[in-house]
Amino acid sequence: MSKASSKANSLDRLEGKVAVITGGASGIGEAAVKLFVSHGARVIVADVQDEKGEALCASLGGAASYVHCDVRLEADVKRAVDTAISLHGRLDVMFNNAGISDPAGSSILGEGDLTAAFERVMGVNVLGALLGTKHAARAMTATPGGGGSIITTASVASVMGGLAPPVYTCSKHALLGLTRAAATELGKHGVRVNCVSPALVATPQAVSHTQASLEELEAMGEAISTLKGVKLKAEDIAEAALFLASDESRFVSGHNLMQLQWSLDVLLEGKVAVITGGASGIGEAAVKLFVSHGARVIVADVQDEKGEALCASLGGAASYVHCDVRLEADVKRAVDTAISLHGRLDVMFNNAGISDPAGNSILGEGDLTAAFERVMGVNVLGALLGTKHAARAMTATPGGGGSIITTASVASVMGGLAPPVYTCSKHALLGLTRAAATELGKHGVRVNCVSPALVATPQAVSHTQASLEELEAMGEAISTLKGVKLKAEDIAEAALFLASDESRFVSGHNLMVDGASTATKIF
Repeated sequence: MSKASSKANSLDRLEGKVAVITGGASGIGEAAVKLFVSHGARVIVADVQDEKGEALCASLGGAASYVHCDVRLEADVKRAVDTAISLHGRLDVMFNNAGISDPAGSSILGEGDLTAAFERVMGVNVLGALLGTKHAARAMTATPGGGGSIITTASVASVMGGLAPPVYTCSKHALLGLTRAAATELGKHGVRVNCVSPALVATPQAVSHTQASLEELEAMGEAISTLKGVKLKAEDIAEAALFLASDESRFVSGHNLMQLQWSLDVLLEGKVAVITGGASGIGEAAVKLFVSHGARVIVADVQDEKGEALCASLGGAASYVHCDVRLEADVKRAVDTAISLHGRLDVMFNNAGISDPAGNSILGEGDLTAAFERVMGVNVLGALLGTKHAARAMTATPGGGGSIITTASVASVMGGLAPPVYTCSKHALLGLTRAAATELGKHGVRVNCVSPALVATPQAVSHTQASLEELEAMGEAISTLKGVKLKAEDIAEAALFLASDESRFVSGHNLMVDGASTATKIF
């Protein structure tokens, strides 16, 4: 089991780590402070709400300390970081969470003072995060061994307009830009930089600005969400920050993570999963990890000997089914096996996939039609059939709901990394994810994909004729994040997150596990 897995099972996923959380006295920040402390962190709460901040820290004992901090003032931000160093000797996590909205709702055509709104909102939301990133990065890179995690609270308004006033939307788009820029600059020092983007969250600040009750805001949020039956809370965003702060996301950088949760020790207790391509590589790592977290797993693969041996090593928690994902009858049998053995299906991990080892190019002499039929058949049709039969099983279960995950690739968002047919297939998987998330959300079924960079798996070794060590070195060479080698276990951790209730409000999302490799690209 990976180091990250061990941490997840110990519950103390931030044991020994030191964090600064701005805006930590209430709302999302308060939820994060409590959660981080419960996972073993020592936390500096930085806020302008002195009474609330002091009371929060007093309730948590010596694990949390309060510092008055107006994030628009560089001296205040530096003092917060310096306090972490002076009290605890290091800084591992910076959570730039302080933020404000534009309660006046100043519009482009309105009569409101846009300049005043700009100065206030951009000052808190963007300058505050910029200063937090600056001083956290300096502290992290000065610590022997370096490394660390910088997280910023953005918003769904970081990727689309029409949800909030223009100045607020500008500020959240700017935070996404800051995340990508900082991830690119700091990756060579082993510092990861990400943001988390919630939809409408019922916080005290939101209540104050909208004059609606917490219950009314939660209902509003659920009404505009495709995913039904779940109300987004501050604790869900805190769970997302915990994931990004912990070593479980050690190869995630430059990423914008949309609406999440994480709280339990055994994350899949009582859940039933089907994992295609589960006999080796990423699939094998996921099978072992899911079982370690309490799941019962159906391993579906064409590698019968490996699959049977894997299941035998895991006892009654895993069962093997021969499954060629291009054949609908095989896929249906895998899902039916989960139902017949365990009475339900909670997680479908469409992980089976192949590359195009011949590397057929547009101008080359290779048989593109044959490559297309084979690669698209396994990668896309297989995932489509898996999604179809999993969705039918999930929606037929009393209470409904479930999580469907597909292994995509960084080739799902950019070209030039792999042959054209493979790249087509991975882009198609992103389309499938978004389409299925939209259709199935009303049934409480979440659909996401995880997109790794180059992973040293047995299949990759076979296709490239390189060793595992050589492939890991190649992956590290093209990654912005240095000092970390991407392994199959890292992708399994991402799948675990998406499979568990910690990601209960994540759907239609492409989780990049690429060490910020795509942070410098335009999509």
